[in-house]
Formats: sequence, structure tokens, C-alpha cells
Amino acid sequence: MLDVHFFENQIAKSPYLPLYNIPVKPHFKLNDEMTLRIDYREGERNRMVVFKGNPRYLSLMLEGKMKLTTLLRQEMVEFHGTLRQRLKWEAIFYLSSHWEQISEGVLMKNAKNI
Repeated sequence: MLDVHFFENQIAKSPYLPLYNIPVKPHFKLNDEMTLRIDYREGERNRMVVFKGNPRYLSLMLEGKMKLTTLLRQEMVEFHGTLRQRLKWEAIFYLSSHWEQISEGVLMKNAKNI
């Protein structure tokens, strides 16, 4: 079974949520084995998105190993929300799963320039 709380905590640790106007940790919930619901606040508004699909593909998406766009195009998952939300969450999943490597690369690059 998909451990959504692990991903919820990983995403909450990343420094990227404020960039997307998400001031509070989002809440991930599995409605059933194949339906992931994310409740979050965008500024002052409550928002929700829903992803449906095989838990394996949902996990790959949450880990940033497969882009949501690719999964949608290949009909491996369904997404319920707006285009803007889809693009936002695709970026959040990728950046949140790679933020340590990204920040390390930026810090190393900046250290070489000093």
C-alpha cells in the first residue's frame, strides 16, 4: 500500500511550497487504494486535487520519477483539477523529491564561483 504520509512529510520539508503560494502543509489522503486526494491551502483559499490510478504509478509520480504529464498522456493516472493545479503539483512533486540534490548543486556551483 502507498505510504502517503511519507510523501506528505517529504513535500512539507521542501522549501518550494511557499513559492507556489501554499503556506500550510498539504494533507494527503487515500480514499481507496487507487485514489489519492490532496487538500491544501493556496493563499487564503482551500483547494483540492484528486489523482486516480495504480498505486505503483502514483508512487512514481510522488517520488518525482515520472512526470504527471507523461502518466496522463499514457493514461496511467487520472487527474481531477484545473490545468494550473496540474502544472503546480507536477512541479511540486519533482522539486520536492529532488530539492536536496538541487540545493546541493546550487551551493556547490556558488562555492566554486567564490
